[in-house]
Amino acid sequence: MQMDIKLDLKAKQDLVMTPKLQMAVKILQYSSQELEEFINEQTKENPLLEIMENRIDKGYNSSTYSGIKKENNNYENFIAYHPQFCESIENHLFEVLSDDELELGEFIVGNLDHKGELSLDFEEISQIFYDSKSDKEVKKVKETYNKIQDLDMRDAINSVNPCAEYVKADLIVEKTESGYEIISNDNSNFNLNISSYYLKLLKESKDQESVKYIKEKYKSALWLMKSIEQRKNTIIKIMEAVINKQHDFFENGLKHLYPMTMQEVAESIEMHESTVSRATTNKYIQTPHGTVPFKLFFNSGIDNLSSISIKAVIAELIKEEDKSKPLSDDKIAKIFENEYKLKISRRTLAKYRKSLAIAGSRARKK
Repeated sequence: MQMDIKLDLKAKQDLVMTPKLQMAVKILQYSSQELEEFINEQTKENPLLEIMENRIDKGYNSSTYSGIKKENNNYENFIAYHPQFCESIENHLFEVLSDDELELGEFIVGNLDHKGELSLDFEEISQIFYDSKSDKEVKKVKETYNKIQDLDMRDAINSVNPCAEYVKADLIVEKTESGYEIISNDNSNFNLNISSYYLKLLKESKDQESVKYIKEKYKSALWLMKSIEQRKNTIIKIMEAVINKQHDFFENGLKHLYPMTMQEVAESIEMHESTVSRATTNKYIQTPHGTVPFKLFFNSGIDNLSSISIKAVIAELIKEEDKSKPLSDDKIAKIFENEYKLKISRRTLAKYRKSLAIAGSRARKK
């Protein structure tokens, strides 16, 4: 009898998230304000860390562009003011609404404040969404809103900070003669240093316990400083890729933003998409056209025009229209086709208009 013996070896790789790796991921996700608070906490726990007055660090020059034209836009009209809040509720709408009610439900959610209360009354929502204030349409709005109120909104409400009125830019992008310069704003007020006193003590001390303690704190301090530097370099590297792709935005403003995904950027800089996502979360960029969320640059669209740019164009056209003869959705669609070479259906355009809380042409007529 011949016995065959098979040895089946399978290689299995598991990524073990060590405490240091977990902390590095958190540092990458921190906003400038959160990072500053974290550093202050670490200096209290680690006597080797010292906060010193810092010089602003300038870092990156891209290829030359010209013709910066500033625009006074309210960016909050073109992106969700509280994205986590809206997404948290929208992900559960199917639990209380039918398929036919979902579009209205999403519009209502977009008009909820941080307390989960409507910022518009039922008649205003009906007018904007249906172009009508009939009792039937107002009743639909009210019934849909009441169903949404049945959802548990505690997680969504906890996802926003109503007190955060001021945001600090993580990066500043400035126009120079040779191109664009990226200025890191993370440590604009201070810089981290290793205490010379403790370094001297480490060399001269004869007490083994003291030496052991100082060595541990020294390694911890070096790791922290390295992680913060790596965070800065990662964010700048992503910003470089964004400028290369979205150079028309930096030249001419919001109407010139291209559709772009995180995966595109990740592949261009040989970085994992999840790293790009973490590095751009809760970050703001000061541009020649205002301070915007980093996430603004990642958006969908139609052909070569982003959804944010489409909304910006719609808002500008309606703002400048003749109020006695307001532009219909069909007319706006024709403008897109003629001036932007973009074919967009009336129905799709109406959805973009409604997402801006802009009423139809009949309601806008004065």
